[in-house]
Formats: sequence, structure tokens, C-alpha cells
Amino acid sequence: MKNWFIKHREVLAYLVFGVLTTLLNIVLYALFSRLFGYEAANSWGNVLDNVICILFAYVTNRAFVFASRTQGREALKEFGAFVTCRLGTLVLDAAIMMIFGNLLAAQGAALVESFMGGVLGVLSNLLGADTVLHMAASGVTPSAGVSDGSAAIAIIGGADGPTAIFVTGLYDAQALWGLVVKIFSNVVVVVLNYVFSKLIVFKRK
Repeated sequence: MKNWFIKHREVLAYLVFGVLTTLLNIVLYALFSRLFGYEAANSWGNVLDNVICILFAYVTNRAFVFASRTQGREALKEFGAFVTCRLGTLVLDAAIMMIFGNLLAAQGAALVESFMGGVLGVLSNLLGADTVLHMAASGVTPSAGVSDGSAAIAIIGGADGPTAIFVTGLYDAQALWGLVVKIFSNVVVVVLNYVFSKLIVFKRK
């Protein structure tokens, strides 16, 4: 087991710091979305997010993953190659977020709503044939009895007839879709960044 970890140390270290970079990217995305709005987070906020993550990734990749010892001009060339490769994946990330996050936001939100409806259908089957669950549109105002922002559940019917359960979800379908797209984009970017770092930036002479 120890030999396996030693043999795959580089990949494992990259995965650890790749996950940390991804988490930083997602946290910054959520923060920018909350502070500046959904569209800003998917445009200039996404670029700023990536710039911060590129600097974090270079420091951690150089020190802990590929253990680079270059100095002077070689270090500058290495940093330049790293930034160039990351800018390439930044453009890809920006394109994914603009197309799927902004341009297809309405379709994505509808997909999320459909998925949530499917989840309720599964729950309905588990509860029994006489029970029907309905998901109200996201962002709908909760019933008067709910004032803490939690989901409202209204049950209509009784023991002698079918039961209809109305679940009011206060989740934001569009924001949830944006987060899903961001995670997908990060997975693609992490894989490509490893390939570029291994074969171009930190390649052993």
C-alpha cells in the first residue's frame, strides 16, 4: 500500500490540490453570485474567480505536486507556460458558463424543476398509490404558517380518500442550475489542466 501511494504520489497530490482549487472556485462563484448577481458571476466574476484560482493552483502545483525547483528565467518561463495553459482553460470555462449558465439558463432551470418533480414522483410511489405530491414553483411565497424560510407542506385529504401533499420549495432553480454547470466545468478544466501541467509546464527535462 505504501509503495502504491509513493508510485502515485503526484496524481494523488494533484487530485487533493485540484479539489481544493475547485472548492475555492465554487465558493468564489457562489460569493460573487450572492454579492453581484447571477449574470455577473457568470461573466466578469467568473474571470476574476479564475484568476485567483490560477495563482493558487500555480503555487500549490509548483511546490507540492510537481516539486519544481526551477529558478530565475526558467521559473519565469514555467510561470508563463502555466498561465498560458490556464488562460486556455479559463476561456473554455468562461464559454461553458456563458453558454450553459447564461444563454441556456431558462432551459436549465426548467430541467431542474423537472428533476425535482421526478424526485417527488418517486417519493409519491414510496408513500403509496393514494398519495400525490406536487412541487409548487420555486420562489413561491410560503403559506402564512411558515415564516422561517423553510419548505411549506400542505396535506389535503383524509383516511377515506386520496391524499395530496403540496410541497413549496424555496430553492432557486436557476441558481442551482448555475452551480451544476460550474461543477461540470470544473471537472473538465481540472482534467485538462493536469494534462497541460504534466506534458507542457512541469515536464521533466
